[in-house]
Amino acid sequence: MVVNAEPHSPDEHNPVASFETGITTLKGDWVGICIKFSMYDRSTQLTHWSPRAFGLLMRALNEYGEHLGANAMMLRAHAEPSLVQDLPQRHPYHTLLTEKPELSEDETGRASRATGIDQVAFAARGPTLELRPTFMDGRAASIFLHEYTALSLLGYLQEYLEAADVLTGPAAGTA
Repeated sequence: MVVNAEPHSPDEHNPVASFETGITTLKGDWVGICIKFSMYDRSTQLTHWSPRAFGLLMRALNEYGEHLGANAMMLRAHAEPSLVQDLPQRHPYHTLLTEKPELSEDETGRASRATGIDQVAFAARGPTLELRPTFMDGRAASIFLHEYTALSLLGYLQEYLEAADVLTGPAAGTA
């Protein structure tokens, strides 16, 4: 469930600039999703989402999209392209395409306690969605997504899973 919280400047929290995803399988069975985030400071963060955590992520992204409604930048920009004309080059509108990290097959399949996520909470912070994963090694973190990035991730994951269903059957299994 997405919880509203006080807005913060996402730039001070090293937000996600872009992402790449892969399906994690074990002996041919779907066991999770790997998301590699490219951060604003140009570092990367590799994450492996268990089916449970992935379900929570999808629910939170959907709820956040509903929360934003017609005010979402993505919808407004689609209706009025002039809104994005003067955005800085490092705005998520641009970095989603220009700073996409490379995700290798090895990284997709190399889940560990340091990258695995099974518990996660979320907070809506105005134009930012904060992901609060607890990694399997016990470490907690915050990953900040601009609303444009969050809605792009939602759309990308929905399309990705639809394509995977056609190729391998529906996502199912346990981690």
